[in-house]
Amino acid sequence: MKIVIFLIIPFFFFEVVAAQTLSIEITHVRNTEGHLLLGVYTNDIDYKNRNAVLKKTVLKTKLKNGKVIAAIEGLSPGVYGIALLDDEDFDRKMRYKYLFPKEGFAFSNYFHVGYSKPNFKDFSFVLGKEDKKVTMKCKYL
Repeated sequence: MKIVIFLIIPFFFFEVVAAQTLSIEITHVRNTEGHLLLGVYTNDIDYKNRNAVLKKTVLKTKLKNGKVIAAIEGLSPGVYGIALLDDEDFDRKMRYKYLFPKEGFAFSNYFHVGYSKPNFKDFSFVLGKEDKKVTMKCKYL
């Protein structure tokens, strides 16, 4: 009987500590030049000030038919939003031509149709205790 209890306790502890995975499907990427830069935000003020709680670089080496999958692990449950830059020239900043972005951009579960930046609430989502998938559709002007 003591052996059964000993085996159940480590299994229960593992389930409590295990982190969920945020799977990110990035679509409509136009080429393999450069890399994709992701910024994870938790509120509108940090998004407007570009203070990401997490930054991730996604290489385009596994790009297939304009699509690549990325993953982020270890985020606590809460509200998040992800902004993406398709940094085609590796300079880690958006290039502009006549005030319009020259490189691609995307937001989590939101396809931007206007010319002004979206608000955080437009592309935010809730990450609970289970794995979650978000889609980001790149846009090029």
